[in-house]
Amino acid sequence: MCQYGVKFVQLFFIFFVGNLAQAEPIIITWEDLSPDKNNGVEINLDENIDIRGIPDISEFDGSKEHLDYFLEEMGYVKEMQEEGGFINTKLNDKNIKIPGYITPIAFEGENVTEFLFIPYRGACIHVPAPPSNQIIYVKSARGLKADDIWSPKWITGILNAIPVSTVVANVGYSIKEASVSPYKKGWSLFD
Repeated sequence: MCQYGVKFVQLFFIFFVGNLAQAEPIIITWEDLSPDKNNGVEINLDENIDIRGIPDISEFDGSKEHLDYFLEEMGYVKEMQEEGGFINTKLNDKNIKIPGYITPIAFEGENVTEFLFIPYRGACIHVPAPPSNQIIYVKSARGLKADDIWSPKWITGILNAIPVSTVVANVGYSIKEASVSPYKKGWSLFD
């Protein structure tokens, strides 16, 4: 093989292996999402920010009164959440994988379409919600049924270290499209 052919093969191999390494998610822990003030960026949410996960009035049989009551109740839950904290911007735009639990905030029929991903069962359902840096807002997930949310799951996706406000809680991180898979025992995070 000529010298240029060898260089081409070497460059192709470096490019191919480099892209494979980027495609593999890094497994992180909830502690990775909670840096101290020397290693993180303080969470600041503008009061005029759009709130995600507000249900459509059709989910309340068209009753504005019932929707308003629901939103008022969620406002009380949100007020009890601990304020402040720091996010780990070093994880921004990284392909991550993390185990935790699902708190749905939007449905399409029996499918959960938006949810908050949290470190322990019952968080956000029982007040107060975890700190913002311990919640990941997931905008879209496919194939996740409402009755399949009670056991721990892995989520995988590109993490955005940008605070988001949802109907239930303020959130430090988000993932636009996540893949969800069953959590399997053998990982020390839950065992």
